[in-house]
Amino acid sequence: MRALRYTGILPSLLMLVVVIALNARLQPHFFGLPSLEDNIATLTPTILVCLAQAVIVLSGELDLSVGAGVSLINCLLATVPISAVGGPWGLMGLALLLALALGAINGVIVTIFGLPSLIATFATAAVWFGLALALMPQPGGELDQSVGDLYSGTVSGVPVPLFIVAGALLIWTLLGRHRLGRRIVAVGSNPAAAFQAGISVLRVKLAAYLVGWLLVGLAAIAISAQTLSGDARVGDTYTLTSVAAVVIGGISLAGGRGTPWGALVGAIVLGIVSNVIYFAGIPSIWQEFFKGIVIMSGLGFMVFEQKRAAVA
Repeated sequence: MRALRYTGILPSLLMLVVVIALNARLQPHFFGLPSLEDNIATLTPTILVCLAQAVIVLSGELDLSVGAGVSLINCLLATVPISAVGGPWGLMGLALLLALALGAINGVIVTIFGLPSLIATFATAAVWFGLALALMPQPGGELDQSVGDLYSGTVSGVPVPLFIVAGALLIWTLLGRHRLGRRIVAVGSNPAAAFQAGISVLRVKLAAYLVGWLLVGLAAIAISAQTLSGDARVGDTYTLTSVAAVVIGGISLAGGRGTPWGALVGAIVLGIVSNVIYFAGIPSIWQEFFKGIVIMSGLGFMVFEQKRAAVA
């Protein structure tokens, strides 16, 4: 319990239990295999973007362009003929290369040029969105069905989306055991002390952006495989959702404290909250309102828990 309180993940776990109980009450056969597979496939892009934001926030920075980046990659995938890149794997490789390029641009602007990440990524979000609109002014395009078949398939009976999420968490687990992961946390916690200890703060933050955007690329592939089409606004909700999931998961926006596992729980909480609102029969015009109320309640609970822990 002390470990859970220290990482800040305990309140989000309690929230997760509550929203799962509500969802199970409202959604028929919530624990049935088809329902679980559908929920996993739907939640995977959100989880990946939230994990990406978590890695960047742990380094002491923030990225407000992840949603626009998802849109840009999605529009590219829906525009490029699959035959031109050698099949579905080539198309996914192209998506990851673009994601790494976008992450590198953000990282260089923040680290080399020294611009505040909040302002820099707000500006690049507009650029990514503008490029997405240039590629696809109206929703459309088409991805090859083979991409959707890969995503909706199973490996030894386990859904592919679950493997993707597990792979993303494995990346962080390996990073956490490697010096890079420890340096990301150290730089986010106290960059001056990290610099005095001989750590290259700029390189570590740039690496955090690259790792984060690798996950953004996977998220864009996942959402594209589900829709099999392109839309310049498909990523609109992901930026704020990722920041909310990070905070709900107990990760300090100042950096250096928390774990991507908290972002995972926060992402699942927010995803299931959407299900609860839908199955509760709340009219669509009020859904975003009630979702915002739930998020604010969760954040208030987090702040209360943090203050109580500080007093204790």
